Amino acid sequence: FPEEYRGKYKAFTCRHTTLNEDGIHPTGLDYLKELGVTHIQIMPMYDYGSVNEAGEDTEFNWGYDPVNYNVPEGSYATDARHGEVRIREMKEMIQAIHEAGFGVIMDVVYNHTYSLDSWFQRTVPWYFYRVFPDGKISDGSACGNDVASEREMCAKYILESVLYWTEEYHIDGFRFDLVGLIDVQTIKEIRAALDEIDPSIIIYGEGWSMTTTTTKEGTALSTQTNAVNLGNFGMFNDTIRDAIKGSVFKAKEKGYVNGDTGKASTIKNSIQGKVAWSSLPYQQINYSCCHDNLTIWDEINTSNADDSMEDKVKQNLMSAAIVYTSQGVPFILAGEEFLRSKTNDDGTFNSNSYNAPDSVNSLKWDDLSKTDNEKVFEYYKGLIALRKAH
Repeated sequence: FPEEYRGKYKAFTCRHTTLNEDGIHPTGLDYLKELGVTHIQIMPMYDYGSVNEAGEDTEFNWGYDPVNYNVPEGSYATDARHGEVRIREMKEMIQAIHEAGFGVIMDVVYNHTYSLDSWFQRTVPWYFYRVFPDGKISDGSACGNDVASEREMCAKYILESVLYWTEEYHIDGFRFDLVGLIDVQTIKEIRAALDEIDPSIIIYGEGWSMTTTTTKEGTALSTQTNAVNLGNFGMFNDTIRDAIKGSVFKAKEKGYVNGDTGKASTIKNSIQGKVAWSSLPYQQINYSCCHDNLTIWDEINTSNADDSMEDKVKQNLMSAAIVYTSQGVPFILAGEEFLRSKTNDDGTFNSNSYNAPDSVNSLKWDDLSKTDNEKVFEYYKGLIALRKAH
């Protein structure tokens, strides 16, 4: 990729990039085409507050700290000082991804804002936030505040924001961060409105149950336990995730693939789409790892550090086999399919790389030339093809 496009929207407009000048192994969109995935989820690309857009390109953050929900993030543009540039370049990125045959899924964070000094608060103080009776701010998000989605005009804002990105930028799906903090009615209204535009638009999120206080008594939240009320809305399936590799909160705990055969029955049920919170496979987003916590490869290397390289690779392949042969929707972390590791300079594994540099977070295309990594890539590619064929 041209150096000036790395880490930018424009990187996605580069076609036919390869690992080296000899044209060996495609990278970028051509690589994803060869892999066979159908959709690309982009981490938050609306305007967020943790990076100085006009600062150094070395600044980075995952972006789960919204400021302007309906504005593209400027740090991904080649010129952050002129608003039209970020708009044009984001649209060029989406168009290029579409032309390559993929859908674009946008990661959205409507459950909290970067700070309480927000446009919500300046517009109608305290209307858009949840507050306990004693004046303490509800903080189920652990980010300092919870947005009161159950209030009519707040729900209207969220709905119209989703529709704006759909209609103006042609987004094909939305991944809702901490959707368990957003009320059921708002999600149902979003689903109904998107169905009128295009029923194939995908929406899913993190249905974790968190402590929050709503502003209306009896408000149901969009947690896994309420999945039955959400219809065509997917939930990240932590049941299969933790059964595969062990708890994400206990790095050395084993799952089925790395040695705990006691989790076999949970794996069996998960493959059949039978989990406690939903028996509807289309509501189950199956995965072993995502941007949060350790990658599956780092988890295996932590829990089974003394195993041979061959055995650790087999554990990674078994994880992929479970995800791709289970009822539900398969999801993989970019680079998982060639043993992606998030390794710090001191050799330790980074489980929370939200502000880590490229040395930790970037995709290491050179790893594709390693024998074991290529073997894993071919296996994932084969599983995707198998799934598409059946």
